[in-house]
Amino acid sequence: MRPPRLRTAPLLDLACITTFVLIGRDRHEVTEGLGWFVEVMWPLCVGIFGVALLTRLYTRARGVWLALLVTIVAGMAITQVLRGAFTNDPWIGIFTAIALAYLSLTMFGWRLVAALVTRRRAAPAT
Repeated sequence: MRPPRLRTAPLLDLACITTFVLIGRDRHEVTEGLGWFVEVMWPLCVGIFGVALLTRLYTRARGVWLALLVTIVAGMAITQVLRGAFTNDPWIGIFTAIALAYLSLTMFGWRLVAALVTRRRAAPAT
């Protein structure tokens, strides 16, 4: 099953990343404001969207599921390198596992829902 190509896909992926950061802020009771948000957000966006450009995630017609898997895994690897090099955060830790799990569930999840809805709408009425 192929997910539909949506122009809003990058925005929905951005929403997945943003909710991850916001949930983390609430879970860790961070009150440092916008600076903390940007510090956590920018490596994720650079990693995920950088690899998404390389895999042509938002423009390809075939192989979207594999491209998404590569985008998430390689994007998180780049994210961790950026976090380790440019922030006071560790190169790898529990953040990596949680981010990988959350982003996989949400980014695959919305695409699966969209594919099911599209498939159902395209099915002939019986």
